[in-house]
Formats: sequence, C-alpha cells, structure tokens
Amino acid sequence: MYAHPLTPPLRTACWLILILLLPLAAEAQDFSNLKNAKPFTIGGSVGLSSVFYNANGIEARQSPFTYGFNANVNMSVYGFSLPLSFVWYDQQSNLNYPSFNRFGISPKYKWITVHAGHRSMRFSDFTLNGQSFLGAGIELTPGKFRLAGMYGRFNQNSDNDPYMADSIPRYTRRGWAGKVGYGTQKSFIDVSVVSIGDNTDNYVPPTYPDAPTPAQNLVAGVTSMLSLGAKVVFSFDGSISCFTKNVKDSHPFELSGFGSSFLSSLIAMNLSTTFYTALKTSLSYKITPQIGAAVEYRRIDPEYHSLGAYFLNNDLELYSFNANATLFKNRVVLRGSLGVQHDNLGNTKKFTSKRVVGNASGAINFTQNFGVDANWSNFSTNQRPGRSAIIDSLKMFQVNQNFSIMPRFTKATATHSHFVMLNLNRMQLDDKNKATAAQTDTKTTVLMANYSLGFLKSGTNLTIGANYTTMENNMYDATTYGGSLTIAQALVKNKLSLNWTNSYMLNQMGGNDGTTINSYLSAAFRPHKKHAFNLAVNYISNNYSTDTAPSYNETRGELKYAFTF
Repeated sequence: MYAHPLTPPLRTACWLILILLLPLAAEAQDFSNLKNAKPFTIGGSVGLSSVFYNANGIEARQSPFTYGFNANVNMSVYGFSLPLSFVWYDQQSNLNYPSFNRFGISPKYKWITVHAGHRSMRFSDFTLNGQSFLGAGIELTPGKFRLAGMYGRFNQNSDNDPYMADSIPRYTRRGWAGKVGYGTQKSFIDVSVVSIGDNTDNYVPPTYPDAPTPAQNLVAGVTSMLSLGAKVVFSFDGSISCFTKNVKDSHPFELSGFGSSFLSSLIAMNLSTTFYTALKTSLSYKITPQIGAAVEYRRIDPEYHSLGAYFLNNDLELYSFNANATLFKNRVVLRGSLGVQHDNLGNTKKFTSKRVVGNASGAINFTQNFGVDANWSNFSTNQRPGRSAIIDSLKMFQVNQNFSIMPRFTKATATHSHFVMLNLNRMQLDDKNKATAAQTDTKTTVLMANYSLGFLKSGTNLTIGANYTTMENNMYDATTYGGSLTIAQALVKNKLSLNWTNSYMLNQMGGNDGTTINSYLSAAFRPHKKHAFNLAVNYISNNYSTDTAPSYNETRGELKYAFTF
C-alpha cells in the first residue's frame, strides 16, 4: 500500500485548477508596459571561500581544510524576475568528494511567483511553515486574492546504519498544500490545507528498536488579520491536525458524521490516528500614536505537529499582556509584558508546570549625548500535582530574575568621536524548594566597561574594554576577569579595512586557575565595486593549572572572494 497524501482524483483536480488559473492570470495581467521593459537583465554575485583549521591539545572540531562556492543570480526577462541560488561545498578531509547542496528558482512577474527546485513556502504557523521541499509551487495575488499551492518531496528515504551514531532512518515523504485567501497585508483571511505522507511502496517492517513508522498528516487552518478601525487589530490563527502515526496499522478506525467519507479519502485512518488543535489569537489597541497595548491567547494541544512545519512548542496554554509607550518627544521609550502559561492540557503528565513571565524595559535619553537603557525580567516555574502527588524533594519551584542597566555616552567633534558604555547585569536563580535550594541557588554578576576613540581624519579607531564575571552557588565559585583591545584602521581611501581584537582573561574556578588568550585579525579589501576579498584568522589559547579543564591552542582562518555583477 502506498499511503500517498494526494489521491489521483485530487491530483487531477489540482492540475485542472492550475491550468485554469494560468490563462486567467495571463488575461488579467497588464502587458501595456511590456514594450518598454528591458529584454534581459542579470545581476547577482558569485563567491569562493576556503577555511583552514588546526588544533593542539584537544580533538579537532572540524576538517583541516574545506572550500566552497556559492552564487546568487537574479535574471529578468521582459520584467519576469528569475532569482537563482545554489551552494557547492566540500566538508570532507578528502578533497576528491565534493558535494552539491541545493538548487532552487523562484521567478516572479508582478503578482505571479513560481517556485521550482529546493524551495520553502509559508502559509501559517501551524500548517505549512518554512519546511524545505523539492518540487514546485505557485503564488498568485491578483488584486486582493491570495492563492498559493505546492507539491513536492519533503524527505528522501534513507536506511539505518548501525555503525553511524547519527544515522536517521526515514521514508520518502511527499505532500501538497493549498491556500485560498482574500484581503491585504493589513486585513485578510486565508484558508489553507496541507497533506503530507510517507511512501510505503515495498514496505518492509524494521527489525531494530525505536524504528520510525510511516506516517501521514492532514492539516487544515484558518489565518486572519482584521483592522477594526484605525486603532484596533484582531488576529487569529487556528488549525486542526489529523495525524496517523503508522499507516500500516491493521486496526481500522471508523469515522462517522458529516464529511467523514471525504476525510477518509484524504488520509489513511486506523487506531494510530489522532486529532490535535492549535490556536493563537491576539487583540491590539493603539491608544494614541505613541501608546499601545495588546492581549494574546495561545493554546496548543499536547503532541500537536504538522509535517509541513519545523519544531513547534506544544502542550501549552498562554495568556499574555504587553504594552509600549514613547513619551516626551521620543526621549523615553517603555515596554512591558506579563504572561501566564501552563502545560499538561490533557492531564496525562504526573506534574503540571505553571510559568509566569514578566519583562520590563526602558530607554531614557537625558541629552543628545547621554542616555540609559535598563531591562528587568522575571521567569518563574511552579509544578503542581497532575495525575499523582509530587514528592517535595522532586518538586520544581524556581524563580529566575535578570536585571541589567547600561549608561552610554557619545560625543563627536570635527576630528574625534567618543563612545563610553557601562553595563551591569545581575542574574539570580532562586529555588523555592528547600530540599533542592542548596544545589541550585545561583547568583551571577557581569560588569563591563568599554571606551572607543575614533580619529576621523586618519580612519583609526581604538576600543579598550574591561569585564568582570562572577558566579556563586553552594557548590563552587567561578570568577573571570580581564581586558580587551581592538584596533581598526581604514586604508587606501577606505578600500582596505583592518581589524585586530585581542583579549586576555583570567579564570578562577574551584582552585583550577587558568588564562585564555583570544586574538582575532580580519581584513576586508574592495579594490573595485565588483570585487571583494575577506581574510579572517582567529587564535585561541587556553592554559589551566590542572587537568579539570583542557589546555589547548586552536587556530581557524577563512579566506573569501566575491564578485558582484
């Protein structure tokens, strides 16, 4: 059985719709300016890069030498935009086996966009959302209509290799998606459907544990944004996901009710089939042009996922409020938010975690040269009994607080520029569980100071910095302090820029004292507006008095060339 997400009747219907839409698009398109358009234009860039690497004292983190080639080309034929991009690279130490990454094209002409090759499209957060596929797609926006569709392969089959720790077996996964909507960017409503499934032709049940099963997924969603007057905006994004974990499960699942036969024709159903919902909605109000507020509600079922989207946080319900204000002729900017969230929506977990998240930030510009930025955040997690009681020693009740303040001063004259920045950051983890507080209570303090002096005529810039970091808990104390010096120079009428940054840090942690030296040198040379060369070399040296932390030297360099046309 081939559990294909697109049945033959639907596949035929999709092609018929596409064939019907294209003539309509051509008929509605205004070709009056076609004779004035340039027959052919081309622009873009191509680049070469190579990376060298060496390490002593630790295992190498990468190959000693790699190289690559990339290109971004945009062609236009009588107004039709044809963007191209691809990357060719080698990540093997053996230079005889370079590999080709991905190639895709998305030509565009006014309100018509066509995708071909390795592409990604987005309909909404919970349906099709950036998942890469190899295939074809189209987006049509004639007037206020918002139409889109795609068909392609999301995964290529691969076998499990017992000798490779990171081997991921998977099936060939194909699917289609469609969207119909109406409106503008500020006020619209879209309805989207995504159907993706694994190919089970020549299916052989795996014999190794934790093997993946062939899955199939059908998702339908509604996304909208409505401007209710000039001050109020309402948004909504809701989806229903029907997910069959194993299409080879022989236990049938009978669905009754309106539309059941149609739904059964789109997705294989058995006892591994489950339904999930996801919802996100918000209401924002602009009190004045300078003051606004918004409320948001989000609820995502446990295990909700769409095969057309990457990782989604699930099993959560969230209520949040945020506000912002710009006052006193933009001299004061304030932002704040407060949210309450909990999991265990299905009451299947042993514990229910409740989280309260608060954040407040502000910027005050006392004068044109002097200002202060500040930020405070509070994140608390409190577990409560779910299906069973919580043992006191295992209960999590923690509060994370973070406060930072950054005074800044800038001044520029005809010959020099000055910039002074101080930063104090205080982070504290407060464990309210007396049984675990002794092991987890932690306080971290970070102090930083930087002064930058620019010589405007010579193109020289000097930056001196100092920092101090300490972390304290009942298990150990760790302190790091040191300084940095950066020299930047522009030469050859600003065609060549050099930057050299050096830092020296002393590390103290539980009697294991050490030093870290970091030196970074970069050069950028643009002899012509179409040619650019970049060189970067980074050297790190770690030295410790004991073997608790490794002592090593590491060098990494990169050379790039780019041609723009």
